[in-house]
Amino acid sequence: MTRVLTLAGILLLAVGVASCRDYSPQEGPDQPIAFYHSVHAGQNNMPCMYCHYTADRSVDAGIPSVKLCVGCHVPGSSNQPPENATLAFPAATRNKFWNEQATKLVDYWKRQQAIPWVRIHDLPDHVKFPHYMHVNAGLQCQTCHGPVQTMNKVYQFSSLRMGWCIDCHRGQMPISAAEEAAVKRNSSYVKRLASLRAAGSDLRGHEAKWPNQRASTDCVVCHY
Repeated sequence: MTRVLTLAGILLLAVGVASCRDYSPQEGPDQPIAFYHSVHAGQNNMPCMYCHYTADRSVDAGIPSVKLCVGCHVPGSSNQPPENATLAFPAATRNKFWNEQATKLVDYWKRQQAIPWVRIHDLPDHVKFPHYMHVNAGLQCQTCHGPVQTMNKVYQFSSLRMGWCIDCHRGQMPISAAEEAAVKRNSSYVKRLASLRAAGSDLRGHEAKWPNQRASTDCVVCHY
């Protein structure tokens, strides 16, 4: 009976991990302000970390503050009371729709209220994804978040499920040559293997099974 239950558990785990790799992106939700990444990151070529400036030093990449946004759309906003803020661009004569959206931004600033953005990427509480470790390892934002520079309404590009993470850690998910080189250079896991190899440890069994592994797949890496 115990053997039957064990086999059943293994089967359920296999099915669960397989389902982690079965994912189709869905259209992103409407937001309180139509913020098009295709305009900011695409047309204007703004780097991701101009807005998400904590991604390389924090677990969370961070949501840009209203103050950061009005710094561009309301020049001189730091030198005047918020209630006196006046939108500089885009002008209504240039684009009525974008003027209306940017005016909403200014209104939030005048009220000193945070914009209630609808969250797109939301991991379960028992899963930890430290952005800074991945950014500093050399991964590009688009590797996980997709081509955000082409998106109007941002959507969840990757499944963010366990199987997807494991595939990447084991080196089974393709990344660019530059990212691969950076990860092999910066990964604490790869460095640890090199240290063990230098100390005379026999890693042939591990390397035969996962020759391209980039990071550990121990449970405590993500569930701590």
